[in-house]
Amino acid sequence: MYGRGVIMGKKYSVCVLVCFLFAVFIFGCSSLEVSQDYQPDRDFSSLKTYAWKVNDQEKTGDMRIDSQLMDDRIRKATEEKLMEKGFTKITDGTPDFYIIYKYSISRKIYSTPVSTGLGFGYGHYGSAGTIGIRTGTEINEYDEGLLIIDFLKPDSDIVLWRGNSTRVVETHSTPEKRIQDIDQTIGKLLAQFPPGK
Repeated sequence: MYGRGVIMGKKYSVCVLVCFLFAVFIFGCSSLEVSQDYQPDRDFSSLKTYAWKVNDQEKTGDMRIDSQLMDDRIRKATEEKLMEKGFTKITDGTPDFYIIYKYSISRKIYSTPVSTGLGFGYGHYGSAGTIGIRTGTEINEYDEGLLIIDFLKPDSDIVLWRGNSTRVVETHSTPEKRIQDIDQTIGKLLAQFPPGK
């Protein structure tokens, strides 16, 4: 009986380890990532006003992208975060910078090593035994959304600052969750602007 208890303990430890590693990997895939790019010698302190540039993003046929609701949410969250930073949106005259964004969704594939089965063999009288573990690779797919926001010079469309964000797209989600995700994404993305602050 002692040998059987040792084997069952090993079984429990292996299962816990596999579940833990799988959960860590899934959490890593679901995390929000942001980055930025800009000219290091650029002085951003003179930027005070902005306006939206006509978005020339082409229709993709994917309603998650070609969505007026998504467009409204991105613009609203961007304007709110910029207002908190002291920037002013104008509709007349020439702003200090224009804003334009691009949004896309791509399919990603990842693999995880998983335990596909456990086999046990016991010795005589249950005093000894062996444990056999069959392992394999599980292939999974997910959709990743990429949001790029550009701040442009008004006279030349040169990019002054670019923010990039990626996160896993949940296809079946509530409107409230989509709004929350956009607010979180824009908030973390624009937290980088102005650079050096």
